[in-house]
Amino acid sequence: MLFPSLLGNESIKHAFASAHALDSGCIILSGPRGSGKRTAAFDIAMGLLCTQDPAPCGRCGACVRMKAGSHPDYEFFNPDGGEIKVDAVRELRARSFIRPSEAARKVFVINAADKMNVQSQNALLKVLEEPVSTVFILLCENSEVLLQTVRSRSMHYRLEPLDPELLRELLAQRFPQAGPDAVCQAIESSGGYLGPAIDILSGAQSDVDTLAGSFASALRQDELSVFSCCMDASRLSRDDYAQFCDALCKRLAVLVRQGTSDSGFLLSLYEYVEKQKAQTAFNASVTALSGALAAFCGDNLKHSWRNT
Repeated sequence: MLFPSLLGNESIKHAFASAHALDSGCIILSGPRGSGKRTAAFDIAMGLLCTQDPAPCGRCGACVRMKAGSHPDYEFFNPDGGEIKVDAVRELRARSFIRPSEAARKVFVINAADKMNVQSQNALLKVLEEPVSTVFILLCENSEVLLQTVRSRSMHYRLEPLDPELLRELLAQRFPQAGPDAVCQAIESSGGYLGPAIDILSGAQSDVDTLAGSFASALRQDELSVFSCCMDASRLSRDDYAQFCDALCKRLAVLVRQGTSDSGFLLSLYEYVEKQKAQTAFNASVTALSGALAAFCGDNLKHSWRNT
């Protein structure tokens, strides 16, 4: 299978070069916001529905209809917000049992699949346990919140950061007015993903991203600055707090890669924030989470690299 739109991610492309990768009735694509999950899903779906070889050819009737957004056997489900409730998944499940209109199979993409509650995931599990002519592609930032029974019936691929030189070239082409320092900062702050880097250079960075940047900077200052950021985080909605955790992890990953003298604390903090993000999927209190984050930092900052 070809990936005409997906940049980098050679491991995913290599995996889908094997016919075995196409045998699964469910594919999980995970990665942070802006990592290319939708692009990868679209390429995979077009390849599955294409009538030529190698697929996707981009020229057959199926590919043309996919590009036009009118293929009858392709569906992209994008939740309005909040958790994905069981009724929505049951409707998708019912449609998955209907025979394809023109292709050998149908492809259903569920965006933000990590927002499915347990009931919703169990409803999806029922269709994954039965042989139907529908392939589900689940897009999620944190696959760990999916039930083990769902993950065990799926092929899982994680979107990777782009090579820094490739990302630098792409950003220089898109933002010719940006200086080398600005591009370098965008690459570091984005964790190597194109979407967030574009947001940074275009000035479209969200308040949540800004708060994550302030938190990372506060680690270089003092406990009071960190606690102030935690206080600001306590006012976020649950969805925004999950995005804050994601954005903060990107910045912590950059700091860890820099090999500071006490990267152990930063790695521990990274793992702690990852766990907090997972807890948001189970309706954890943002106030409790931000308070726990402040306590974790307070207990560990004395060992931080900033004091060495």
